[in-house]
Amino acid sequence: MATSPDVLPAYAELHCLSNFSFLRGASHAEELVGRAVQLGYSALAITDECSLAGIVRAHVAAKEAKLKLIVGSEVKLEDGLKLVLLAPDREAYGALCALITAGRRGARKGGYTLSRKSLDTDLKGLLALCLSEAEPDARWVGERFPGRGWLAAELHCGPNDAEKLRQLEEISRRSGLPLVAAGDAHMHARSRRRLQDALVAIRLGRTVGECGSALHPNGERHLRLRARLAQLYPPDLLKETVAIADRCNFSLDELRYEYPRELVPAGETPASHLRKLVFDGAKERFPGGVPAAFIDMVERELALIADLKYEAFFLTVHDVVRFARSRNILCQGRGSAANSAVCYFLGITVVDPVKGNALFERFVSKERNEPPDIDVDFE
Repeated sequence: MATSPDVLPAYAELHCLSNFSFLRGASHAEELVGRAVQLGYSALAITDECSLAGIVRAHVAAKEAKLKLIVGSEVKLEDGLKLVLLAPDREAYGALCALITAGRRGARKGGYTLSRKSLDTDLKGLLALCLSEAEPDARWVGERFPGRGWLAAELHCGPNDAEKLRQLEEISRRSGLPLVAAGDAHMHARSRRRLQDALVAIRLGRTVGECGSALHPNGERHLRLRARLAQLYPPDLLKETVAIADRCNFSLDELRYEYPRELVPAGETPASHLRKLVFDGAKERFPGGVPAAFIDMVERELALIADLKYEAFFLTVHDVVRFARSRNILCQGRGSAANSAVCYFLGITVVDPVKGNALFERFVSKERNEPPDIDVDFE
């Protein structure tokens, strides 16, 4: 074991569950981020079980606190092998989303099903931490994630930590899978221990006293002081956490709405095609000529939509509605979409916006900085 150094080591927590790992994690994502900042961590990975549910709140908190956030997820395969998967870039994030979706869709609500075969797909550079202490598992992870797999050493002040570390070092040497420190944190502070125990009891449908070994044996699964980590782990294992964090540069800020490109005919732009559809719809509404009030309204709306580059959004909703009606599926737009002449002429809503005299900026505005909310009910 390492001794406490004079200078605190740099550390990035790579395995941490928020309360979005239902009845497992005992801290909000914001609390985990705040505690990581207090402790001077280089980065924090939120790795909820087969889920990315805690990432958005963590992202907002980390951005405000200027803490590097790593997007990841913990998964347990059908044969019991547990992995932490981390997304270093946008492409890997997409692969992680696809894997989680496949696992959830293949199981009953609230559960998921993943096997080693599930990981035969193109994982687009995902990084993997093996949470197993078995050499065959370590070898498999090394083969499946060449150059981007690690064996996680998670020490929680158990009676056999020294022997456990020695065995992991030997497995790492024989398998070729590098060793890295990780915390398996379930709470931001030790004070959440009682709550964490209560969550386990609720999950199992027992009293806390009846849970026995299903409870963690101590309160060490929290974000720990770097000085304490330096007492538990060799310096190179702590250093490796930062090296992995340095490879992870994906941020939710990179995500943008992506719409079907095939909705725009060749030779057209989203703006020109939307304008054409809108005015074709206007002629259907008013065969005898479009009233000047509607012309003024729709021109103002199209200008704002173009300024905000939301044309593809309106084209997508129009295509869904068009498809439904081509199959005689009843549908109707409602809500603030009824304030829009564009939606009226596209056939998304039947409410006359001039008679309604509602404020269009309630529906689309620069201040919202996001596409409008168009509610369409389908039979």
